Amino acid sequence: MGRKAKGFMAMDNLEKADTEAGGIMDDRATISSRKDDHVRLAQRFAQEYPAGYQKEVYRELDGCEFIHRALPETSIDEVDISTCVAGIAQPSPFFINAMTGGTEATNKINMALAQAASRTGIAMALGSMSILVKKPEVRDYYRELREANPHAKFIANLGAEHTAESAQLVVDAVGALALQIHVNAAQEIVMPEGSRDFRGWLGNIREITAAMGGRKVPVPVIVKEVGFGMGRETVAALHEAGVRYVDIAGKGGTNFIRIEDARIREAAKGSLADAAGKSCENTDDSDCAGTYCFGQDFSYLQGWGISTLRSLVEARSVDGMDIIASGGVRNPLDAVKYLALGAQTVGLSGAFLSTVQGGGTFSGSGEDSGIGISVSDDAVARLTQFIEVWNSHITRIFTLLGAHSIADLQATARMVYPQSLVEYCRQRDIALH
Repeated sequence: MGRKAKGFMAMDNLEKADTEAGGIMDDRATISSRKDDHVRLAQRFAQEYPAGYQKEVYRELDGCEFIHRALPETSIDEVDISTCVAGIAQPSPFFINAMTGGTEATNKINMALAQAASRTGIAMALGSMSILVKKPEVRDYYRELREANPHAKFIANLGAEHTAESAQLVVDAVGALALQIHVNAAQEIVMPEGSRDFRGWLGNIREITAAMGGRKVPVPVIVKEVGFGMGRETVAALHEAGVRYVDIAGKGGTNFIRIEDARIREAAKGSLADAAGKSCENTDDSDCAGTYCFGQDFSYLQGWGISTLRSLVEARSVDGMDIIASGGVRNPLDAVKYLALGAQTVGLSGAFLSTVQGGGTFSGSGEDSGIGISVSDDAVARLTQFIEVWNSHITRIFTLLGAHSIADLQATARMVYPQSLVEYCRQRDIALH
């Protein structure tokens, strides 16, 4: 083999360095840094012009057009947009989906979100609680979150690699009404410190679902993607395993391949490279991408996955499954389209993250950067107003369509579809109507 380019570190060496230089997989400080990185980069990308693959996703969704009803024959006072998913009743057809937690800065974000959720009655899914399994001493944070928000409708969150015992732990820690099990193989395969072995996930999901159903007060299980969507084969396998709720979380919103790729590029000038005794002397990100990141550049995978729209038509072809649509929901019209196409509720993450920070930037909890958000009355007020505005706009769109409820919307709304979606469904042998 030839000489490696200056600053280059092979992927296997990087992973070895991750493990040996402080045990990234188990080191709480590193987990915290990674979580802050995820929030910071997610916000940065959300503020940028949509990537090419996102434009295609949005173009197809925008091509799904409701047939306007000039005579809707309804009153806004007659419209009920409430829903019930995974045993959780709420007045809004959307909820706060899993984002983050586990660091000083992100815990403050969660506290603000929880207070707004309590005020408005919508559910809130917490970010991954795996740190609680590894570091039981953080249980106090979850206890404080629950005590500060006694009426919050929390959904616990854990990865599919965990056991039923761990699932019981995280549900009890926060008094959750439901449990999300996230499946994030696409993120893990790119993440330097991520897993490369995904065997046993379906078996774990089966055991966790059975254990949650066997509790004195059963806890519904939602299996959630993290932004890469689900095909009907996956949904059918989950149904066979006893799962009755899926969050399809398709591509179009937060993209963890893009985020992890950016972390690798940043590492070219910092932490992970230093851990291996090497550094990238380049100061330009693109130069680093051509040296240190050669062999680790996953930018070509940024379009990987199934869009939320296509995942929804895939999932609804499996009988007996309640569907949550999330991933790149931009506005109330997007939400109503997903509801009309079969979703029982819609999950929002990025929109809430931007709102809680008031349009500012997330700085993380580093020594020099300060805290990204404080739990101020302003932050909670912004979130509450955001929820109320979405409720109002969704109700108005329902009224325009002559729909009195979500069930009525799904039964009566008429829509035309773009040719790209029609052709996709033809190839997949999926009915659109």
